[in-house]
Amino acid sequence: MFASFLLVRATLLTLFVPLDLWLSSKLMKLHGVNAIANQEMLSFLLSPTGFLLSLWVVTNMSFAFFVEHSTISILLAQQDVGKRSIVDTFGLLIQRSFRVVKVLIAQSLGISLLFATVLWFGRWIYGLMLSDWDINYYLSNQASSLWFAVGIVALAMLPLVLLVLRYWASWWLALPLSLFQNCSQWQLFKQAQRLSREIYPHILGGHILWLLARASIAAMFAAAFLFMLDPILNWATTDPERYPWLILATALLLGVALVLSFIDRFIYASCQYYVLRLQTKRLKLVNEQARFVGLMQDTKRRTLMITVMVSFIALAGLNGYYDIKQFAQHVQTDTTGYVTAHRAGGFARSENSEAGIQYSVELGIQSTEIDVQLTKDGQIVVFHDRDLGRMLGVSLVVEEATYAEISAAYEAKNQTPPPLLDHLLDHYADDIEFNIELKRYNRSVDLAMAMAELLPNYSQPMIVSSLDGELLSQLMFELADSRPDNLRYALIYAAGVGESQLEREVDMLMVSGQWLTAWRIIEIQQREQEVLVWTINEAEAMQRMFLLGVDGIITDEPQLALTTKAKIKQMDFSERALMTLRYWLSL
Repeated sequence: MFASFLLVRATLLTLFVPLDLWLSSKLMKLHGVNAIANQEMLSFLLSPTGFLLSLWVVTNMSFAFFVEHSTISILLAQQDVGKRSIVDTFGLLIQRSFRVVKVLIAQSLGISLLFATVLWFGRWIYGLMLSDWDINYYLSNQASSLWFAVGIVALAMLPLVLLVLRYWASWWLALPLSLFQNCSQWQLFKQAQRLSREIYPHILGGHILWLLARASIAAMFAAAFLFMLDPILNWATTDPERYPWLILATALLLGVALVLSFIDRFIYASCQYYVLRLQTKRLKLVNEQARFVGLMQDTKRRTLMITVMVSFIALAGLNGYYDIKQFAQHVQTDTTGYVTAHRAGGFARSENSEAGIQYSVELGIQSTEIDVQLTKDGQIVVFHDRDLGRMLGVSLVVEEATYAEISAAYEAKNQTPPPLLDHLLDHYADDIEFNIELKRYNRSVDLAMAMAELLPNYSQPMIVSSLDGELLSQLMFELADSRPDNLRYALIYAAGVGESQLEREVDMLMVSGQWLTAWRIIEIQQREQEVLVWTINEAEAMQRMFLLGVDGIITDEPQLALTTKAKIKQMDFSERALMTLRYWLSL
């Protein structure tokens, strides 16, 4: 039974992961984009195509869950009639797949209505976010409005939630019935409703208890996994002779996770199957022969089924071999990327200040990151926030004020005003590479126009980056014929799904450490693009990112990053490879 479960799970992953990626890309193109990232993610999810994707995801997850636990149901039913065969089980699943899909679409449609309610009522929340353009600013300054909007959404959903639960629980037994009965779809639902009617409260209560138990066990396992992982890795990586034990411990933890997943499916499937069996006998709605009519059908073409299963196993083996080969090539490359000071100098100096630039130059690091936006009088000022509230306690909005007004506000507080970009470039571009992040809190592309006039005046190495794909694209368009030779473009990813055309056109990607994986690093670098990760401030995280092979990190602690690089440089190859493997396994 466990072998059947593993085979079905491997098959589902092999079939549906490529299909999910293909369908997601097609829906995004239907929406008018090749990818969604940052603010674009919310816009896509609130669109009709986003609803279609949510419908598919719910149906897909329901189908995968049901196929896994229906495998167990079939084996339990086979035991009732004195036969057990993995091949026959697999064959019956394929024979009944169309009937199962129809049942799942009907049930998933109800669940997806909940998502539709959230999405369409969520347009109000989205509108509020767009009014400030910067989601972080919105969350920091208008959280009360956000909670009010979420409360409205929850109240609007409540009647729909109750309606979906009512019919979903009434049709709960339609899933196992779809495997064993030969009847129309309507007859199937009516029969399931009659079987479930008297035990509806028990079905609903049982699912609540099951979900609570499932969440509790998952939380305990995750906590235990995280608690055990660090000491195991530290113990195993301090001595190369302990490496086999690291592999064994990893396999054991993965095995425990699989066994727990199997137990979860087994309990659920057993309860569903035996409730169906007891109800059909007690109510005498279906005789014993009719209950097993679908199961007793001859599952022919056993050779074909065996060939299919062997092919999936071979495909998984080849994929594993390719992954190992990629890793072996990766650990042989230089993994000591460069350091970029976040917001001019990191925590050591005031953010985006000239003093921060001077500090970064003194450290001798390669690059410094600064934020720029446009003032009302067309000056490119080095400043991060939408207004002066956080830095100065003044509500003056940068894009609505002149540079003179901003300077006067700072001087009134006896503080140094934020510098202009051209001043920093004139005095420090020969000493350090500037990573200039474009920011805006409106829909204007005037900043791109101003940057396109300024940058051709400088030949020093520079990077222009932005979270805002539209703004960055406009600058690249304006500089198409006058781009300086040493200017590189970078797209910043706070979060993203899919791949945009802009992502392929830039020279590097700056990815949040929360979303960066080892395989993502390799994928980007194989396209001959650089990978910068932000914002990494702990020594352990710095060492992990350097050993995973990023081209650079952005940090508020540049001195700590230099110290971490020096320690990595002192490692021999075997120690570095073993530590790299440790970080791969911990991601």
